[in-house]
Formats: sequence, C-alpha cells, structure tokens
Amino acid sequence: MDSFSEIISNYQKKIDKKLKEIFDKEINNYELSSLKIKKDLKILKEYTLRGGKRIRPILINCGYFLSGGRDKNAILGASVCVELIHNFFLIHDDIVDRDYLRRGDLSLHYFYKNKYESSFLGISLAMIWGDMLNAFGYFPLLESKFKSEYKIEAIFILADTIKKTCYGEIMEMLLKEKLHRLLRQECLTEDRNFKKLKGIERDILNIYKYKTAFYTFIGPLKIGAVLAGADSKILENIEKAGLNLGLAFQIKDDILGLFGAQREIGKPVGSDIRELQPNILIVQTLNLSEKSRREKFVRYLGKNLKKSDISELKNITAESGALSYCEKKMHKFIRLAKENIINIQGRKKEKRFLLQLADYIIKRNY
Repeated sequence: MDSFSEIISNYQKKIDKKLKEIFDKEINNYELSSLKIKKDLKILKEYTLRGGKRIRPILINCGYFLSGGRDKNAILGASVCVELIHNFFLIHDDIVDRDYLRRGDLSLHYFYKNKYESSFLGISLAMIWGDMLNAFGYFPLLESKFKSEYKIEAIFILADTIKKTCYGEIMEMLLKEKLHRLLRQECLTEDRNFKKLKGIERDILNIYKYKTAFYTFIGPLKIGAVLAGADSKILENIEKAGLNLGLAFQIKDDILGLFGAQREIGKPVGSDIRELQPNILIVQTLNLSEKSRREKFVRYLGKNLKKSDISELKNITAESGALSYCEKKMHKFIRLAKENIINIQGRKKEKRFLLQLADYIIKRNY
C-alpha cells in the first residue's frame, strides 16, 4: 500500500506531464507560427510547472474514484483543468496583493516589469496571460470522453467555483480597505474604538469559505464526483467535508505566512502583515494583545519588514495567545472534516486518503 506522500508524489508527476503536453501542443500549434508569442508561451509553461502541491487536480481524481469512477486515464486528463485555472488565479492574485514572489521565483507581473522596465506593461501582460490560462482550463473537460451530461455538470461546478472565488476575493479586498481605514483612524490601537474589530472574524471565515474551501476542496472533489455520476447524497457530504478542510487549510496558511520559512512557502514571510491581509491570526493578535503590545504590532502593519521585525511579530503573536487560538480552531475544523469524511458513502481507499489529507493539513510546512 502506497503511503500518503507517495500517492501525492506520483500524482504530481503525472499531472505535470499532462500540463507539459498541453503547453507543448499549444507552442507547436501551426496557427502561432507567424505570431511572436511562442517565447512567452514557454514562459507561461515554466511558470505553471514551477512547482505547487497540485492538490486540486489530485482531489478531482479522488472525488472521481470515491464515487465509483474507473477510467484512470480519462480522469487524469480532465483533472488538470483546475490546475490551469489555479495558475490563472495566482497570476491575478499576485497583482492584487502586489507580491513579487511566487513559488520561490518572480511573480509573472514582476518578471515582465523587469523585462520591459514598465510596471504597467508588466501588469497588463500578466493579466492577459492569466486570462489565457483561464481559457485553457476548460479544454481538458470539454475534450474528455465522459458522458455529455456529466461534462456539462462538471463545467457548471467549475464556473460556479470560479464565481465563488471571485466573490471571496472581492470580500477580502473590501475588508482589507476597512482595516486600512481603521488603521489610518488609529482605531486599531485605541481601546475605546477597538470594538470595531469585533465580528471581523466572522467576515474572514466567510472569505475563507468562498476563496479557499470552494476553490481548493469542494469544487475539485465535486467535479470528480459528478464525472463518475455521483448522487446528491455523496455531493452533499463532500461539500460538508470540503468546507471544514478548506477552513482549516486557510488557517494553517495564515500561520505559515508568519511562522513558516520563505524557501518553503515560496513567498516573503510576513507578507500578510505587510499587505494588511485580513486573516484570523492578525485580527486575534490585535484582539488578544495588551494595549502596549498591540500598539507595537500595529506599527508594523502595512510596512516593509526586516528579519528582526518578523522575530518581534512572532513573539507578540505567540504571547498574545493568537497562535494558540488559531491552532485550536484549525484542529476543530479538522475534527469536523474527519467526521464528514467518515459519513461519505464512497470507496474506502479514497476516504482513507482524505483522512490522511486532513492530518497533512495540520502537519505541513508549506
């Protein structure tokens, strides 16, 4: 029996091979012979193959076999749809968040900014190539050999997942603007105004639901399940499990964003604090810290950070109890997810994989 890490590694290799085939086919497309964009398609290929956990296409495969599917080659080919969409979101997300690193190398808009010495051109090209990946994402499903009614349902779920992710992104941007406004008005340090932060955790969890749970877990699992002809009961239990896995996953991401290592997470440590990204770890540090420590923490928000700053921020976060609070919340969601997984009427092998995935979410360091 293969271990969890071996299953992940084997899938990653197969998925990367499929992605390479898609890009090579497009690069060698005769229609592009007169266009001077083949080099840029190779850049896009390199960006997509740069790394990543490939968890979304893996979960499409898992949802398919969980629901009784048998065609390994067909589902593997179809599953890369969501990885292409994922990279489309990453490119745009880095523009929104002004991040210059992605998977240990330059984000696409920074790459083009440096190449052409133009921030505007860098952003413009990255946005369009992101749109291209969005279009690429539909072909693996459309060209798959599953029943037409199954493919239509899967494409509906994919489009609905993209819609929900965009809602989550918009909610996050608006909440970020609110936090910036409170910071400018010094409401994040004054005790008499601090009540304005109450209830923000509920808003953040809603963002996690739309931006992470549907996008990373619920959508991929359901796409795989419907391609196997899953009934509504399986889909309902998959959604419950995926929601709790997604919430736990994002809280772990928040923790790694400050307590992880840049070489492992592939982006600058403390970038959420620099960008005043709405996350539970930041809000609970503000909520639980004594006033003097809160005031010190607030001085770092929205600022570029040095190594010594990161160390100080870690201390404040841990001493406030916010780190422990987030870890307890993450464990709660994982416990609920495991209960949901056990209730799914599906293949035992895939249920075991999902239970191992739940444990991995807690243990991972990137």
